[in-house]
Amino acid sequence: MGNPLHTSLEIPERCLQLIDELWDKVTETAERRRPNLGSLTTTFLLAMSMPVVNLPIERLLNQDEKGRYANDRTIDDAVTKAIDSVLGGRELQNAPFYVPNAWSFLTCKPSFNIADPMPLPIAAALGNEEAFVRARHMPASQWCSVLRNSLAHGGIAYLDQDGRSTYDRPVAMYAFVSGKFDDTDTLVGLKILRISENDYRAFLSRWARWLNSLGLLERAA
Repeated sequence: MGNPLHTSLEIPERCLQLIDELWDKVTETAERRRPNLGSLTTTFLLAMSMPVVNLPIERLLNQDEKGRYANDRTIDDAVTKAIDSVLGGRELQNAPFYVPNAWSFLTCKPSFNIADPMPLPIAAALGNEEAFVRARHMPASQWCSVLRNSLAHGGIAYLDQDGRSTYDRPVAMYAFVSGKFDDTDTLVGLKILRISENDYRAFLSRWARWLNSLGLLERAA
């Protein structure tokens, strides 16, 4: 493996190759403690999410002009402008990596701890058509913030195929949960993105391919 020309573009591409080439093996690898609940695909995808999703967000988007030490924004102006355009104020549905009807979105008061089962009213609300419409029209910058924060701080709830928190059924959906805090650092709300595991894998592929398509790697080659 060589030193990346552009870390924020190349590492997600490498991780996508690992996902694609190791997927069949992962689907055959069951959890040792509870093999009846299926393979370790959820663990694999979420483990890959930090370098695929958060690394480029941190190094390309969450930078300023105060001398950050892990800043890829200075490498290529065209890439930086593309990132700012897509992950700026545009609606999520206009992003090239958006998967139609995959994401649902909900905001609520901080009435539960994701270490416990998700309350049924919230789980049901995430499955309503309004939640999918809300995700479709949310700013891509907000979507990016929720996903980044939940991955960085462990705010992920595991749901079954019906979108419920259960312990005797395989995981089929993820809920990415991010807190909203006021000026006194008091938790005042929760922002929740939900997506199925199949759609999430498709999203990771589209996201990594979008980053790769920004052109720097092709020009360098």
